Amino acid sequence: MSRKLLKEMEEMQQRTGRMLRNMSMSRMLNMESGALQPSMDIYESEGEYCIYAELAGVDAETFSVVVDGHQVRIHGRRHLPPHKAIACVHQLEIELGPFDRTVNLPGAVDIDGVTSSYANGILCITLPKRQARGRVNIAITDGEE
Repeated sequence: MSRKLLKEMEEMQQRTGRMLRNMSMSRMLNMESGALQPSMDIYESEGEYCIYAELAGVDAETFSVVVDGHQVRIHGRRHLPPHKAIACVHQLEIELGPFDRTVNLPGAVDIDGVTSSYANGILCITLPKRQARGRVNIAITDGEE
């Protein structure tokens, strides 16, 4: 195969993957709200979950992250810098305005140990897994006193 054909096939594969990711059910169900849906990846290691959210162009002061034992919610607003006089728009692809994204976690997390960082438009949230308590033997006492 020629290099040109291989390159075109690789580009088509990337575009198809992007299109399928944008059509995921979790993103389509929330489209009713009109809010944009930032892309998110969730990874799991032995002791924690890691969430990466793509928030390019969003100032850290304009969004918030809320974690409970089983969900993470990221919401805020994306603005672009003001434009000078615009005579014509040739292409619009960057979604602007409010965003709100909630994801269910695969397991319970220790909310006291959650950390996050935000750099280069990527929010990274690290959520330690809640440790299983194990079995506990309960002593039974005589009810008569």
